[in-house]
Amino acid sequence: MRKILQDTCILAALMILAVFTCSIIWSGITAEIGLVLLLFGLALIITVVNFLFDEFLNLPIIVSYIIKYFVFTGIVMLFGFIAGWFFPSNFWMAFIYVGIVLVLAYAVDAFKVKKDIDYINGHIKKPESPE
Repeated sequence: MRKILQDTCILAALMILAVFTCSIIWSGITAEIGLVLLLFGLALIITVVNFLFDEFLNLPIIVSYIIKYFVFTGIVMLFGFIAGWFFPSNFWMAFIYVGIVLVLAYAVDAFKVKKDIDYINGHIKKPESPE
């Protein structure tokens, strides 16, 4: 099931890129395409920050999650103000959006880590075959 979901996401991303590339060539960047490109840019920034956090900070996992939540929310708010997504009256929505995405992302990550642990433990428990 995991492989099917992974392949579906990869295929969907390739389809989006192909359709958007053709649309940009023929009609330029529309509002919808611009939004998706901004979201990809935001995702890149957050992914790089997450990578830097994981590589250079050695914090307990709960502390790391809490700090990342506030840092990512700050990035989303700043990016959102620049892109015109948020206004001073509705900036609080960034806390909700980031919270939902982080909960889903960390749930997927926890599931993946659990599968990896089970896979490694399965190989450790297997008796080595004599050669």
